[in-house]
Amino acid sequence: MKKKTVLQKLAAAGLALAMVAGTLTGCGGGNDAAGNDNADAAQTEDAATSEDTSADDAAQADDGADADAAGDTAAAGDFTDYSAGFPETVTLQVPVYERGWEGWNPTDNYWTKWIQENFGEKYNVNVEFISIGRSTEVQDFTQLLSAGSAPTFVFHYDYPNILAYYAQDAYQELNADEIAYYAPSFWERMGDIIQDYGTIDGKLMVVMGDRTELVSSNFGTLIRQDWLDDLGIAMPTTLEEYNDMLMKFKEAGYGFATVGSGGGQLLNKSFNFDNSFRDLSDREGIALNSDLAVAAFSWEPTKEYLRNLNYQYQNGLIDPDFYLDTDGNQAKANFTSGKAATYSCYINAGTNENVIQPLLQNNPDAKISILDPGALAPGGKAQAREYWPFGMIYGINADATDEERIAAWMYIEWMNQDDVLNTLQNGFEGKNYELKDGVKAPTGYTGEEKLSNNDNGDYWCLVNANKKYDSEEEFKKAIIYVNAPVGYEYLIEDILKYQEKYADGFDPDTCFTVPIESLAEYSSDLAELWKESYVQLVTRATSDEEFESMYEEMKQEYLDAGYQEILDEKKAAWDAGQYH
Repeated sequence: MKKKTVLQKLAAAGLALAMVAGTLTGCGGGNDAAGNDNADAAQTEDAATSEDTSADDAAQADDGADADAAGDTAAAGDFTDYSAGFPETVTLQVPVYERGWEGWNPTDNYWTKWIQENFGEKYNVNVEFISIGRSTEVQDFTQLLSAGSAPTFVFHYDYPNILAYYAQDAYQELNADEIAYYAPSFWERMGDIIQDYGTIDGKLMVVMGDRTELVSSNFGTLIRQDWLDDLGIAMPTTLEEYNDMLMKFKEAGYGFATVGSGGGQLLNKSFNFDNSFRDLSDREGIALNSDLAVAAFSWEPTKEYLRNLNYQYQNGLIDPDFYLDTDGNQAKANFTSGKAATYSCYINAGTNENVIQPLLQNNPDAKISILDPGALAPGGKAQAREYWPFGMIYGINADATDEERIAAWMYIEWMNQDDVLNTLQNGFEGKNYELKDGVKAPTGYTGEEKLSNNDNGDYWCLVNANKKYDSEEEFKKAIIYVNAPVGYEYLIEDILKYQEKYADGFDPDTCFTVPIESLAEYSSDLAELWKESYVQLVTRATSDEEFESMYEEMKQEYLDAGYQEILDEKKAAWDAGQYH
């Protein structure tokens, strides 16, 4: 690899990228099958890349220009044709999420070998998968970048994190003509969006995979329907009814809540918990405050969210030890053991094995439904984060060679082909799926060719955020077969029903097109201050007056700790029109 100043800059910056801990429980992560699962730390593997440059590549270079000139335009004749393979083996390092799935090695399995056999051997590329912890991805990438061993692709689902990487010079500038030459079908599909959203400070720096599904079709909150039935309670449709339901559960000796406004775990990342407390007409307020990377402690919607959480805690309606649950594992355990009324997760085939069956083993008579999202919203006005019109965002490591970058585009182009994408997403007919009603229905196959728990999504996410279908009709049919555990198809049907019911409440975050540098400077410290402040506010304020007094003091401390500077910098970008 070519070593550049990025290593020194990252070290000098004190690894500021570690400030952004985004993942995605029902937000930026897309159709994420493990939003609430614990993830292991990434394996920091040294890169095994070649320093050699072939004669063809030397001829391709323009008067000694290297990868730093990648932003320049060029004619197709200026690019070397590698369709017959690279003359010297190129190592392409591809990050893949480690989600902590039992029995699954994300860097060494049937599908990583299949990719090597069908792409790598064809083009003389050694495809090396690098494990990245799903819940520690920013820290993992930061450490790998600092050590000079980051993979060829540096990615994230959420744009603020991409801007943070860019601000630390983690990426090399890209050439649209080069991408179009080596990945023509991918560029034809995504080129317009890439040139629009991938341009930072006037330079093309990142590309992104497609997203045809703008809201998650399989994220929902499971609720104990048998408890509702036993007490004759109708499904709550407002926050007020939800709190009343929890009070009745408590009085009946059942259990507490573990999700959303129920405070299931420590809120330490993906700060979208206050969506249903927002005024969607306040576009500037949302632009300045809605950010997965930093909590908007001083914002009125956050205050009202915390006021309700304080009410629930003081009345014993939520887990009294919620703040000790940093990864969601205790929330899951509370639900599957029968202690909790609710649990929020992505619903897929793995849900049956990981959630439903453990619940039934402990509580054979348990019945589950999907909670009406209005139950977590004041007045029942449910609102949620809508995805941007793209999925995974990624740039090319600034240290990557020309050959590694070209191999990356060839890899994307290969994966973008219908036959390849179909196989990676669905597996093989007669094993992984069978045709039902014109769609590919998973069979629950557990043999060697078994797909990962999110249908291999961590391998094809570079080109698509969700499964690809030929028509909207096929999508609507397939989404149930694809995501629903056998016998629990109604869970996905209810999620889709609620999405239609609350369609007006989906709202995307503002996407700034310039780095908000104060985020890198202050977000790490603010994350710690947020956890300390909000937990104290929720657990110690025993009256509304005390809540108000404590909040005002903590709010000012939060603003003074750097949040005001973040607001001011975002305001300047907002006023300058530097956003989508």
